[in-house]
Amino acid sequence: MSKLKLTITLAAISFYSQLIASGVSLTTTSIRSSLMSENRLGVRFSYNRINDTIDIFDIKQKELGSTAKFGSIGDSSGMDLSLAYGVNEFTSIFYNFKYLRLHYIDNILKNKKNEIFAKVGIYSNPMSFFENFSADIGFVRNAAGNLDIKSSTQLNSMISKVNPIEGLSIDGSVMSYKNNKLSVRDDITNEPIYPFVRIGDMSDNSFYIRLLTGFSYETNIFDIYGGIKYTSINTTVSIQPKKNASKLQEILKNAGYKDVTLDRNEKSAFFGFNYTVEFNSFIFDANYEYLTIWGRDKEIKKTDNNHIINSALSYIVNNEFLIYIGGKLMINQFNGVIPYLYNKYTKNKYDKKYGYAKVGFVYNFDTSKYFSPLFTIGY
Repeated sequence: MSKLKLTITLAAISFYSQLIASGVSLTTTSIRSSLMSENRLGVRFSYNRINDTIDIFDIKQKELGSTAKFGSIGDSSGMDLSLAYGVNEFTSIFYNFKYLRLHYIDNILKNKKNEIFAKVGIYSNPMSFFENFSADIGFVRNAAGNLDIKSSTQLNSMISKVNPIEGLSIDGSVMSYKNNKLSVRDDITNEPIYPFVRIGDMSDNSFYIRLLTGFSYETNIFDIYGGIKYTSINTTVSIQPKKNASKLQEILKNAGYKDVTLDRNEKSAFFGFNYTVEFNSFIFDANYEYLTIWGRDKEIKKTDNNHIINSALSYIVNNEFLIYIGGKLMINQFNGVIPYLYNKYTKNKYDKKYGYAKVGFVYNFDTSKYFSPLFTIGY
């Protein structure tokens, strides 16, 4: 019996060591308790999409529908690029870039997410039940260009939501206020001006720390983690244009209209786990994360948590290359995932399920084959 236990233990250690040594520690998720092997570089790329055809479980149709009064996030597409490098046996560096095109209101919002974090090994012993303890210290930023709402119906709906002024409305280049109609024109050229609502300065910046541990059993690997995050959010809603439109701005000022700032700070805690199993020529990855948010005002406290599920099935082409298909599901859309998208005017929209399908590849290789280590410790 002792020989059987020893054989199983050695098999588990052998599998785990082989998985790490081959660089597959960067599979479809970069949240791992283990570090990248020294001088190992991992690259992951995926294309993400949801539309009426790819919406397998009818999430978009059932949850968002087509009757939303104030627009909706529906079709989306984008890409993820992740890089990971093993600096030494104690430190790895990760960089993630995500680009997402979201159909938002009557326009397309283009969000860019940049994340960088360092993973530091705290303890590692393949003979222990919990084989690894590590910590991630990171920074993440979401940002999008200005979103201009030019449809008369949508911009008037927005004005009535963020700063309602009795008797104020806009239709094309004509502004109505107190039963008077004015054709808004450029101060210099005298050409008609078509006012619009601009949602600008959309961004959020977060710092976080994440603690991780993990263990393996035969061809199964488990990672458990938890952490805290501090986020600063910026968003401004204004009526444009500001330049060469003094008459427009004068009317708005007299009507009592002011730009609305939706800046805020919030904190969150998150907990999750990864499960990875290898069978035949495939690797299955599953990740679950729960996050809870606090520090929000009462008016936007309607939804202060999220459940996020990521999974993928990878085919092992060789020890350095994987291809995969998978998907991501969020119970409360991008709440806490892209923090600036959630505010007091969108809170009734971010309690919906949302997700997308993805397809991609992972490539891991030993950089020492091609050039000297990128970092040298000591002399």
